[in-house]
Amino acid sequence: MTDVRQETAVCIGLLLLIGGVLIGRELIGLWPTFTVSTAAVVAHFATPIAAREVAVRRYARHLRRHL
Repeated sequence: MTDVRQETAVCIGLLLLIGGVLIGRELIGLWPTFTVSTAAVVAHFATPIAAREVAVRRYARHLRRHL
């Protein structure tokens, strides 16, 4: 049951992505749409890494203050 839901979610996500890119291309042009789409994908993958780095630095600072 989970596989069907996951496949459906991926399909809907891809349809929304394709539709958003097509609408964006018509409204603001090809390169701004490409830039925004690429930035969204990069942000999606970079955010957890950056958040983990910030948490580690904050914890290290906390340890230095209390030791």
